[in-house]
Amino acid sequence: MGFMNLRQLEVFRAVMRCRTTVGAAEELGMSQSAVSNAIRHMEDLLGFSLFERISNRLVPTDEARLLLEEAEPLFLHQRAVAERAADLKAGRAGRIRLVATAELSETLLPLVIPRFLAGRPGVHVSLDTRPLVSVLEAVETGLADIGVAMEADGRHGIEVKPVAELAAVAICRADDPLADLPVVTPMDLAQGPFVAPRPDNRIGLLIAEAFRRAGVPYQPAIDVRFLNVAARLVQEGCGATILDEITAFASRFDALVVRPFKPDIRLRLQAVLPRGRALSRLAQDFLAVLETETRSRLAGLTRS
Repeated sequence: MGFMNLRQLEVFRAVMRCRTTVGAAEELGMSQSAVSNAIRHMEDLLGFSLFERISNRLVPTDEARLLLEEAEPLFLHQRAVAERAADLKAGRAGRIRLVATAELSETLLPLVIPRFLAGRPGVHVSLDTRPLVSVLEAVETGLADIGVAMEADGRHGIEVKPVAELAAVAICRADDPLADLPVVTPMDLAQGPFVAPRPDNRIGLLIAEAFRRAGVPYQPAIDVRFLNVAARLVQEGCGATILDEITAFASRFDALVVRPFKPDIRLRLQAVLPRGRALSRLAQDFLAVLETETRSRLAGLTRS
């Protein structure tokens, strides 16, 4: 006995439903003779009759009914595969792996991810939080599809896509003398304790360079790896700090006062992407939402 392929089963199912070769042919877009030949070929393969011809109608045999019961799950699976393929094509299903530095995982991405998932119930998001160097490595080695970071440098296996430029601002508690100033400078920060990013990363170097240009010694009381940690220390009375405006205006830091910092420091917010690998439809959609939500967030940043 031979084996029937899926197309033959489709013909068989259509005839079972229509009870005539004419109806099955119309449903399948085939000729009547092609349907009749397919049924005869299946009966030859199987070694038994599938239909009895009675008054121009095809009446299924008991064997045909049993065969259809066994075949029906195949059609359900086929439909599920087709629907999943359509969802993947439309970006409604799949998985995207994100990696970001701590401040962006805590402030920006909680705004972006819900927007991205809206209307995509079949999509799973994985978010990993790492130091900047590890963010770059995760994308380069394929552990993540997209990284989100500030002041990332390109390397052989990755490329960085600009998302936005963020202003560096000063933040302090409302009872800090800096809160009374319209603008905060390196000299102002040097008058009291301040928290700063470590000078071994790009943001820390930019801040240290601003102090150098102002002729002010760069002597933070505390240095940290992540900007959200600096903001948390300021909340607890450890002085002031300089950080990006998105982190500064995060809702969890609402009690802090934000002031412009001079000289200007511009921080590059970037998407970190694998070099030489095509982005999935989901990854492209996420980048679009990231850019849109970042612009929206920056447009609404105000605090006295």
